[in-house]
Amino acid sequence: MELVVKDLSVSELSDDKNVYVEGYASAAVKDLDGDIITEEALEQAAKELTQEPYNKVFLNHKYDDIPIGKIVEAEVRNGKLWVKLMLNKAHPLFETVYKSLKERFLDAFSIGFKILERQGNKITRLKILEISLVGVPANPEAIVEDVYEKMLNKDGGVELTKGVVPSHPWKYGKDDKSSWKKPTLSDFTDKSWDELSTEEKRSIAGHFAWAPENPPKRFTDLKLPHHDPRTHAVVWRGVVAAMAALFGARGGVDIPSSDRRPVYNHLAAHYKEFGREPPEFHMLEELRIKCGGAIPEFIFYKILDGHLDLKSLISADEGMKELEIKVKELEAENQRLREENEQLKAKLAEYEEKEKAELIEKIKNVSKITKTEIDETELKKANVIELKLLYADLADKALSTKQVAEKVKTVLDEPEFIDSPFGKVDVRKYKELRKIVGLE
Repeated sequence: MELVVKDLSVSELSDDKNVYVEGYASAAVKDLDGDIITEEALEQAAKELTQEPYNKVFLNHKYDDIPIGKIVEAEVRNGKLWVKLMLNKAHPLFETVYKSLKERFLDAFSIGFKILERQGNKITRLKILEISLVGVPANPEAIVEDVYEKMLNKDGGVELTKGVVPSHPWKYGKDDKSSWKKPTLSDFTDKSWDELSTEEKRSIAGHFAWAPENPPKRFTDLKLPHHDPRTHAVVWRGVVAAMAALFGARGGVDIPSSDRRPVYNHLAAHYKEFGREPPEFHMLEELRIKCGGAIPEFIFYKILDGHLDLKSLISADEGMKELEIKVKELEAENQRLREENEQLKAKLAEYEEKEKAELIEKIKNVSKITKTEIDETELKKANVIELKLLYADLADKALSTKQVAEKVKTVLDEPEFIDSPFGKVDVRKYKELRKIVGLE
C-alpha cells in the first residue's frame, strides 16, 4: 500500500493545526517471526490502545524517549488493526519525522507487546505496550496509509480539512464477472437515511471510496461505489468505473484534490486483490492534467486494457501527438460504429413494420372467417410476436368453423386427403383455406 501525504509546509504549521497519521499497526497474518496475531486478539487490544499510558507512539521502539505521537483512534478493520495518531509537535525530531513520512523513508508501523496467551504460532491474547513508526515492519501489512492536517474550529473542536476513505467494517469477497450499476439507497435498505443508526450508515459507507465524513450526513455525499450492496463483495467492474471517474471519466467526481491520492490507494489495493497492477497515480494524474482535467473515458479504458502505452502518452510533445492521433482514430471509429448501429436499427424497424403490416392483413382476412371483431388500432400497437400468436390462434379457429367448410366445399364424391400442420385435411380444402387466410 502506498503512502499518502498532503503537501504541507512544516514551517507554516500554525498552533491551531495538527498532523495526523493513519494506517495499520498490525494484521492477522504471519509476521517475519512466523507468528500470527489472531483477529480476536487485535480486537481486544484495540479497546485499550487509546487509554493512558499505552496510547503512546515512539520511533523505532525507543520507548524511553519522548513519544513522537499518541493514538487517538483504534479499531479492527477487515482483520487489520487500524490506528490514527496525532504527531507531537513539541518533539525535537517532529520536522525530521514529518519529512521522513513525506519522503516515504518512514512508512510503516511496528508494535511492542507482551504475549498473554498463545496456541502454537497463533497469539490469541496480548498486551500492546507501545506502537512505533519504523522503516521496515515485522508485519507486512503494518503500513502507514495517510498523513494529513486538521485544524481547530471557532468552538475549539476539531474540524477536518479533508474527506475520508470509508473503511470496510465487514469481510468481503471478490466478484470479477458481474456487470456494474451505481447503487441507490434502496439497494441497501428500505429505511430512509435519517432512520439509520450510525453503525448502519458506516456499513453502507464502506461500499464507497470517499465521503466528506463518516458517517456522512446524506447518502448522496458518498462517492465512487465499488462493492455489491447486498453481499459486500468488491466488484471488479465497479473498481474500474470508480478509478475511471477519479480521473475524469463520465464527468469525474467532485472531491478535494488532497483526497485523490488516498482514494487512488484504496482502489489500487483492490486492483491487486484481483491480481491486476493499477496504472501509476502520478502518470494518470499527469495525463489527466494534459487532457484538460479529465482523461477521456475510452482512452482510460484503452490504457487499462493495455492497448495504449501510458508512458508514451505523457512523454512531452511526442506523447501528446500520439494521444491526439489515437483520440481522433478512436473518435472516428466510435462515430462509424454509431452510424452503422443507427442504420441497422432503421433497417430493423423498416422490416418489422413491413412484417407487421402483412400480419395485420392476414389477421383481418382470417377474422372475417371466424367472425372475430378486430380493432386495427390495437393491432398496430402490438409487436410482431404478439401478432403472430394472434394470427395462429385465429387460423386454428378458422379450420374448425362451418364457414370454412362451406367455403371449401367440393362437388367431388371422394376427396383427396393430405397431412398438414392442421392434421389430415382435404387437399382442395387446404389450398382454399391457405388462399383465404392469405398464405397463397
